[in-house]
Amino acid sequence: MWVKPQEIYLKTALWDTEETSLYFVLQCRKGHGKSKGLSSLLVGTLDSVRDTKPAPYRILHQTPNSEIYYVIATALTEQQIRQDWQWLIDNVCSTLHSFDTEEEVTEFVCCKINSVMATEQENITEDEDTITYKNVDYEFHQRFNMPKDEKLVCYYSCSYWKGKMPRQGWMYLSVHYMCFYSYIIGRKTAVKIRWADVTELAKTHSLIFPDSIKVVTRDAEHYFTMFLKKNETFALMQQLANIAMKQLIDDKSGTFNIDKDLLTKLSKNVPKKASFLKRDLDARKQSNLYTLRFRLPQTEKLDGTEACTLWTPYNKKHNWGRLYLSQNFICFDSRVPNLVRLTIPLRNVHQVERADSGGTGSSGDSGSILITTAHHTSFLFGNISDRDFLVHKISELLAKLPNDVYREKAIRAMAKLENDSHWTPQPPLMTLFKTHQTSPIKQMQQKKEKRWEDHMAEVGRGVSMYQTTDGSELVVSGLPESLRGELWSVFSGSILQKAQNKGLYERLVNEALSSKNQANDEIERDLHRSLPEHRAFQNDIGISALRRVLCAYARKNPTIGYCQAMNIVASVLLIYCPEEQAFWLLATICETLLPDYYNTRVVGALVDQGVLEELTEAHLPELHAKLDELGMMKMISLSWFLTLFISVMPYECAVNVMDCFFYDGAKVIFQVTLTILDINHEKLLKCTEDGQAMQVLNEYLEGIYNEEAMALSTEPRTEAKTIKIQDLIYRTYRSYGSTVTSEHIEHLRLKHRLRVVKQLEDSLERNTLRALQQDKLLEPNELHDLLSIIREELFWAKRVPCERLEAPYEAYRLDYTQFKSLFTALSPWAKGDYAEAITARMFKLMDHDDDGFVSARGLSVAIGLSTRGDAQRRLRALYCAHAPPLLTHQDLRPTHFTETGEEVAADAISFFDDIENPPTPEPLALSGLQRSISEVCGEGSNMDKSTDSTTSQTGSPWEGYTSESVRACGLAGLAGSSPPSPGPAPPPPAPPLPRAHFLQLLAALHDLTQHSAPHYEAVVLAGTLLLQLGELNHRRPDLEREMSQDSLYLAAAAKQSSTSTMDPNGNTPDEQEIRRTQSQESESVWSITLEQFLATMLLQPPLEEYFNEKISLVPQLEALKQRDRLHSVS
Repeated sequence: MWVKPQEIYLKTALWDTEETSLYFVLQCRKGHGKSKGLSSLLVGTLDSVRDTKPAPYRILHQTPNSEIYYVIATALTEQQIRQDWQWLIDNVCSTLHSFDTEEEVTEFVCCKINSVMATEQENITEDEDTITYKNVDYEFHQRFNMPKDEKLVCYYSCSYWKGKMPRQGWMYLSVHYMCFYSYIIGRKTAVKIRWADVTELAKTHSLIFPDSIKVVTRDAEHYFTMFLKKNETFALMQQLANIAMKQLIDDKSGTFNIDKDLLTKLSKNVPKKASFLKRDLDARKQSNLYTLRFRLPQTEKLDGTEACTLWTPYNKKHNWGRLYLSQNFICFDSRVPNLVRLTIPLRNVHQVERADSGGTGSSGDSGSILITTAHHTSFLFGNISDRDFLVHKISELLAKLPNDVYREKAIRAMAKLENDSHWTPQPPLMTLFKTHQTSPIKQMQQKKEKRWEDHMAEVGRGVSMYQTTDGSELVVSGLPESLRGELWSVFSGSILQKAQNKGLYERLVNEALSSKNQANDEIERDLHRSLPEHRAFQNDIGISALRRVLCAYARKNPTIGYCQAMNIVASVLLIYCPEEQAFWLLATICETLLPDYYNTRVVGALVDQGVLEELTEAHLPELHAKLDELGMMKMISLSWFLTLFISVMPYECAVNVMDCFFYDGAKVIFQVTLTILDINHEKLLKCTEDGQAMQVLNEYLEGIYNEEAMALSTEPRTEAKTIKIQDLIYRTYRSYGSTVTSEHIEHLRLKHRLRVVKQLEDSLERNTLRALQQDKLLEPNELHDLLSIIREELFWAKRVPCERLEAPYEAYRLDYTQFKSLFTALSPWAKGDYAEAITARMFKLMDHDDDGFVSARGLSVAIGLSTRGDAQRRLRALYCAHAPPLLTHQDLRPTHFTETGEEVAADAISFFDDIENPPTPEPLALSGLQRSISEVCGEGSNMDKSTDSTTSQTGSPWEGYTSESVRACGLAGLAGSSPPSPGPAPPPPAPPLPRAHFLQLLAALHDLTQHSAPHYEAVVLAGTLLLQLGELNHRRPDLEREMSQDSLYLAAAAKQSSTSTMDPNGNTPDEQEIRRTQSQESESVWSITLEQFLATMLLQPPLEEYFNEKISLVPQLEALKQRDRLHSVS
């Protein structure tokens, strides 16, 4: 890489000269290449601790009589520097002799290098990363043997505490790893930690480890001392660990995609960071905070911010704050917390203009812009430092909006025409099923409604209303029932999602109601348990609306599907909101406000359980110790948080908590919980058991009352009144409103997510190992290592363990590529020329549901049978893997071809196939085996579930056998392979093998034993016997049916004694005659039974010994654990 010529005065210090010419010197940094000795150690140590990272190779320009040298090229590898050196020799050196003075030579070389650099820059857009960063990135990949696609984010100078001595070096933070490297006087220290294995990240300060960052994994604790940028480093480490945890929870974020738009984005005053990926992560972090603050869709990306003032017409003031700009929204938040907040969707913006003069006061005239919406509402922003740039930026974003956002009426009309469904969306159920209200309650509701109407007349209505402190006070006192649905949608931001996804709800409902799945079945069971005391859900209208909302959401987000407690929350939403609005509110709760709450593992609720424990310990330490002793915290968080208090306090009170929840976010449920615990502090400290403490809390919660709303139940209250809900919420905001903030909760969530995900992973791993041990094939330590390798394989394939309820091992599912990678490395059956065919057939044998995936148990059984099973079980598995219908007609086609397309005959088939009259092969572009596997792993089509076309004729011996029955026979004797019954159950019958299938099996056996002459000869003998037995079965079927097991042994022994003469190919003289007769008759009735196959094979002592041999997996497993991930198949 050519660089701008830089003067230096010493050419030899710290560098070794590799080549030299009259005007140029090629040098290599000491400690790199072939250089050795004390000087190399010292230079290597110096480079390890210095902030600058020089490239290991460089070219200098020199003149004979000058002591000044110029660096003109640097490179990371010797190959790159040699290319530059050769270019100089070919293009520059011959010209330099024509100059008269050395000054002219130097001037020419410098101009030449600058012109080359300028020419290269014309063809290159803005570079993503700095040269220094690229040098470090190269070192990172070389030192830690990282895959090429592993992205380095940033690097920091630090010390690593190894024992009691710190090692000065560099910390490298990448997307998947945290690494440390130190080189001090020849001693290397390298640490490599995967983010997915981190269980704790914390700042520590102790006498032994002063001012350090503590990183805890399953196996060890690591301490790093940062001299500079400690807070930045820790924040980045938290962010990367959080990304890894979210990938483990949900594979939607499994692939980390950087945002290339940052390179071309119009921006000002943005500091350039060393790593483009670091810029991307910082931008991602800011966008997450932005969407959380203004309740925007999570896909929104923050474009930039600007300090300015906002003119508020309701109090005629300019309020200082910050304007936020993203691709779909303009937002404003005041400098004084909660004073005023504003969201303007860009699709509603009608005009943006410069406001050079106005009657609102001089402070608003400086750098002001006026934004007018389509609803004729104007917003005035002032004191903008660069107004022209901001106007240009907003215009640019408006130009990028899709055209259809301005055609809402046309879209709505088209949607109505297209909607031919047989259901009608319901209005708020409270309008259809009205509850009787007493006169005082009706008057209170009317007063509330009037106050809100007056307030919205001042601050606006809908998405772009000014959210002010007056509005906050109105929310705390409770929303009027008639406006609750509208305001919930505005406060939560769900109204924005609804506007961006017009027509999606109707389509989801139609698709969901016409499909059958597990989520729909679970929803049906819970429909009548959802708020049964309300009249709306005693009627089919309410039940049907609830069904549509829940089924549509399960369809929209299949990773969540349906979780208990969603029905209770959705039923309350339907009472106050129109049906589609309730759907989008539910989506906002599940995906934004309470992320990861409503999945099968309720990860989000478990994370918030840890958050609540830490908050309780900080604010109520004495009570926390008591509740921890009683084991109460788990009961509180799951039951209270999942249903937003609806299931634990009266419904008419819980909706007031939901008012604040939608307005202020998830922090409200923590604040209310802490307040309830604080109020019952004394009573709880006196409790001696968890049941008594729960009774204290339940009595308190049931006694909360709301005099401004009617209770659902018409029965008179029996519980003693404890506190008015409005008073409880006021006390909540007074006690914890300023201390328990959204930012603090997000920080704690990040911390506890590490712990919770590890606990869930460890629990899943323990349950899986317990289940796999029941097969009694592999040792526990081997199973543990195998499961770790499977997890690693899934990690590098960017897939996470899926959530399966049938069995724990179903969570780890391997496709054919991953199965092949591990089976080939571990099984002795996958080592020869026929390895791929055997691997594919074992995969098909283990794929019990024909979906192209094999569970962890399938892999462990396949490996266990091939290494630990007795001879009969191994042979049975091989037989069934080659039996119809598992081995299909396509799989029987030739599988081996040369580069030019000619078929290469398999050895065993060439021994036994008909030489004189070979069957006519069908034309084939790809091998049958590959086609079969591509059907499994390719476009989603299932494996063949029916019987083979050649053996499906009515009355044939193969009629009635299914893939399931063949698999059950092949895996007979394993735990769970057959239904439980008293006494040992006989294995299911196996279908007889047709001749073509048998030849494939024989080819596989020949390949397994080809490296041992005794085993090879035994296979030849047994194969000859079985071919003759198959012919005998064809000619005398009645005799075969009457033949007993004992007579079968005698016949096999007699045949063995009569087949001592063989030709060089291993064929007997009589066999050619049998083959010629065979080719003239139908193969559909030529067959070998499992009993004949086992008896004949086990009659050969070498084969019995070979298939009974137990093989240790420890060396192979260790090699897999230490393998270079660069060469991983996945």
